[in-house]
Amino acid sequence: MEQNYVYEDADYEEGLTFKKVGYFFKKGWLRMLIYAAVLALVATAVFVPIKVFYKSEPVAETSIEFIYDGIEKGLNPIGGVLDTDNIISTTVLKNAVDQAGLNGTIKDISKLRASMRVEGVLTDEYVKLTEAAANGDKDAENKLRNYVMHSTRFNIVISDPDGLGLSDDKAKLLLNKVVSSYYEDFKTRYSVSNMFSGDLYVLSDNSLIEFTAIYDTYTDSLKAIKSYLNENAEAAANFVSTENNATFALLLSELNILENNYDLFNAYILSNNVWRDKVTAYDSLVANKTDIENRLKPLTDYRTELVNQIKEIKPNTSTSTSNGSTTTTVQYPPEYFVYQAKLDDANRQIMDYGVQLANIETRMKKLNPDYDGTDGTITGGSDMVPTDKSVIDNAVRLLKALENSTAEFVQKVNATVENYYDTTFISSSVRQVQPPVVTRRSIGLNLWIVYLAAVLGGLIIAGAVTGVKIGKASAAKKNACAYNPEQTAVEDGADEVKPQDKK
Repeated sequence: MEQNYVYEDADYEEGLTFKKVGYFFKKGWLRMLIYAAVLALVATAVFVPIKVFYKSEPVAETSIEFIYDGIEKGLNPIGGVLDTDNIISTTVLKNAVDQAGLNGTIKDISKLRASMRVEGVLTDEYVKLTEAAANGDKDAENKLRNYVMHSTRFNIVISDPDGLGLSDDKAKLLLNKVVSSYYEDFKTRYSVSNMFSGDLYVLSDNSLIEFTAIYDTYTDSLKAIKSYLNENAEAAANFVSTENNATFALLLSELNILENNYDLFNAYILSNNVWRDKVTAYDSLVANKTDIENRLKPLTDYRTELVNQIKEIKPNTSTSTSNGSTTTTVQYPPEYFVYQAKLDDANRQIMDYGVQLANIETRMKKLNPDYDGTDGTITGGSDMVPTDKSVIDNAVRLLKALENSTAEFVQKVNATVENYYDTTFISSSVRQVQPPVVTRRSIGLNLWIVYLAAVLGGLIIAGAVTGVKIGKASAAKKNACAYNPEQTAVEDGADEVKPQDKK
């Protein structure tokens, strides 16, 4: 009887299995090593010479750093946008060339300027964020989406100093002078100097201006100085000017003495009824009184409106209980404090107007003894006769002495303020953090990345070749099964070959 044999395969595992992966690496690991090594050698032969021998440009460079509040936002010391082009402005470069004695070498400042640039250095915060984002930190990725980096450190670069006729030593010298020249430019540009004008105190010779008007002008100008000195006497109590050995507290004491002298002058004017032209002075006081009253009426109404608005603003009240005790929190909305600030300003202006009106009333009564507070006319009398010239001359002499003292005081204040900003802010705001060096910048090529790419490329190619070979071998094996099923079954691990009767 003829027998037919049925080939029964063992269960075939679908999909990717550890057995298949193991078989894949068993067949391809040597090929992967060889391919990776070959591509690494090719990368070495190609890219290492480029890294070692090819340089992008010869440069001389140094670095400066800004260290004042606001630079982290890209601002200059007075709150504007920092212009880094000023570091290598033609003025700075010309002064640097002069200081370095390189006029014979650098004859065209514009050519030097074209060969220089200022490069911002990445901040530590930005570098850390980018590294964290690269490592999968989602918070860092979110911050980088809206992050604006403002460099605080900058490289000053001279490209191809040889092309400018600069030796290495001359290039380094020039960079040092550029930095020192920029220091001076920075100080001049951002220092606070002549904060208060001393040219105002020259009105005593003007016979058309009454002494009381001059007194008001001068004392008003001292109010701003006093306010500034009060702020700094508290904020910089330990500062002592190296220019005049003065402190802000000492300047305040001198100002108080100066104000007392002005009050004595005013008392002299009123007690002696000193006027250059009494009729004109009286008319001027009447006009001033009317003007102030016209300003005061709407300002008073405005203050009343502010008071009513503030009353309408109700606070938000909340309570919380903890450990048996209840805490009540009262919180006003932001507009409450806005209105309060406006009310304070209105009250201050009303008070100032009140003082001015009181002074005008006093002066009008001195000029016109019959003045009753409502009548603006002059009725005559002995007090209306012109002031004796000798008395006026004496008032001029007293006023001139005050003017000289005031001008000297303002000059002293300005010198102290300038010294304060210079020593406290400006002189320490810029510093050189890297001495000049002359080098050749290499191409920006990271060999580790190149090697990694080469190895990965070798592994991928080797894996592809191994996969192809395994596929071809499987196809050949299947073809062999068609011609010798019994042998194939045995080779593939068939469970058994069963003879069956032929029907």
